[in-house]
Amino acid sequence: MRVRCVPGLGLLLLALSGALAARSRSRTHRLLPGDVPSLGQTPLPDRIEIPLLEPVSVRLEPNECKQVVVANISHQAASVVTQVYSHEQNVTVSLSKSFSADSSYTSSSAGVVMMLKPSADKATFYVRAGEEMVSAVLFALPYTALDPVPGACNTEFVLENDPNLHLMYNIYETAVLFAPANLGTVRGMLPPACDVKTDAHTRWRLTYDIYQYFLPENDLTMESLSKGMSKMSSVQNIEKNGVKITTISSSQLTVVFGNSYIGTGVIYNVVVRDPQLKTSASYAPVSTYACSLSSEGYVCKHSDRSLIYIQILCTLIGVYGLLLCLVGHRIFEAEFLFFGFLIFGFLSFVLVTRFSALDFIRRLAISVAAGLLGGMGVSLVRWRFGIPVPCVVFVGLVLGFLVAAIIFFTPLANFTLFRNDFNFWMVFVCVTLVVPTVLIPFARTLNIITCALVGSYAVITAVGVYVYTSLTYIILNVIKRAVHPDFAKVYSDAPFQRTDYILTFIWALLFVSGITLQFVLERNRLYFPPCPYNKWKRRRNPACGERTPLLQPPEI
Repeated sequence: MRVRCVPGLGLLLLALSGALAARSRSRTHRLLPGDVPSLGQTPLPDRIEIPLLEPVSVRLEPNECKQVVVANISHQAASVVTQVYSHEQNVTVSLSKSFSADSSYTSSSAGVVMMLKPSADKATFYVRAGEEMVSAVLFALPYTALDPVPGACNTEFVLENDPNLHLMYNIYETAVLFAPANLGTVRGMLPPACDVKTDAHTRWRLTYDIYQYFLPENDLTMESLSKGMSKMSSVQNIEKNGVKITTISSSQLTVVFGNSYIGTGVIYNVVVRDPQLKTSASYAPVSTYACSLSSEGYVCKHSDRSLIYIQILCTLIGVYGLLLCLVGHRIFEAEFLFFGFLIFGFLSFVLVTRFSALDFIRRLAISVAAGLLGGMGVSLVRWRFGIPVPCVVFVGLVLGFLVAAIIFFTPLANFTLFRNDFNFWMVFVCVTLVVPTVLIPFARTLNIITCALVGSYAVITAVGVYVYTSLTYIILNVIKRAVHPDFAKVYSDAPFQRTDYILTFIWALLFVSGITLQFVLERNRLYFPPCPYNKWKRRRNPACGERTPLLQPPEI
């Protein structure tokens, strides 16, 4: 069953109400495994057997425990990494039948490393459901003595060998943490020391490639998640289906930050590589929707009624934008009201969010009020003084802003150069200023292009309140960067799927149609309308417009 998720734009703007508090919590929270029931509450486990390299689906009743046996293991294998994942419900995996805290891990995506004994052809671990029934998938991967062992140099988390990716998220970013790997070893031998030496014969030569994979848009079902997790479970599948977002060395912190796309499924995994032996291994994949799903698992939980205010505001902006896209140059003063509203509303929202703890409704009200006052002020200046070119330059800043936002919506934003806020904002401001500066000799053309491009994007933004699209993140990423300083470290590669291609085509069609229509309508008219104040003054006092010539023409 496919159903539409809560749109990303509306949900993200609502979530901005808890922005600064969420950011603070994300920096101080320490990841720990879930609570584990006491030994006396653990039921006797049922046994199930799974093969290597083949996913197996199981259903666990509430608090049910199962013993899982990985069979037919080759003697060439030195370790087995198992993965257990479900949709949203947590499961606990353990190397111990008693589910002791130091050998267990609880998550919706959990794994363990089983180091094999010299003569073993089987490996055993245990899984247990929580308070709800769980549909889970089990998967086991064998690795030889030459392959790295994921998470075997763990010092931060509970498991001795921890192949799990520990994930935290807020409305801005998704943090993925993992324990460093160790070099492989033959069965029965002690593993190499993790931190005694740092030369090329130790685990410090290992590198880590972080991959991500986006699930189909608007599909938050278990079927979609299972297909995605299978594509991100082994090294070969990860390299084939995932997108590598970065590579980190053993000397760097084992953490990576991705953008939070609320309501869109993202799967992360890490491939650890041994450049000397040319071997590799994968961690247990982890998934997130950057929100908690409803009990049906089809939409993000969110009961905030203020979503209706966002829908109303964005819809009005979209309708107004469509009008400007088609005839913006003809309704000159109404155009300045719109662009003044955007500029002053944006600035006030960023400043109030950054430097106050007001709730979202108050911040939205302040932004709308500031936007209306600013828009009316710009329109009044144009109405009274009739100075079109300076006003068009002011409007052109919005065009430059949108062009800069589009540029940094591309992978260019992930360059190391732009991790520095000074570099990012300097280039952003330069692009914003250069665009109207280059086009100012063609003031009417600048105004028409601005109306068409910004107006058509306003239509797309309005659609983004009701239908999820990554195009809304063209502006939302800039807002995130402006109000959340830590967003500079985020790798932002937006998913671009079917809906996005359709809306991009509509955006381009509206843009071309708007430019064409406005040039046709204005081809035999003045470049800019006359000053409204002078027109009003002449209508009020017609004699002001009459002049008696000093020399009367001779009568014939």
